[in-house]
Amino acid sequence: MGKYVTKNQEEDEKRVVSVRIRRPVFDAFRGASMAAKDFGYSMSLSGVFETAMEDAISEFKDISGIDYKDVASSIAVSKTPERDML
Repeated sequence: MGKYVTKNQEEDEKRVVSVRIRRPVFDAFRGASMAAKDFGYSMSLSGVFETAMEDAISEFKDISGIDYKDVASSIAVSKTPERDML
């Protein structure tokens, strides 16, 4: 299985983002996404974007030594109502 072409997985809470993508790239992706269905796969722009963001976070972790996924997780935990009750 590839990096961007994946089987469906359990979903987490999502956020809406907006990005600009060059038309030839978008058109090619749309065509490949439709063709992937014939092979039993799916390619979604949101899935590719999320994977690219994870790769960028990982790449920056290698540079900075800071794991921003852990930072974001600890911030989310500290904001939960259950945490306030402790």
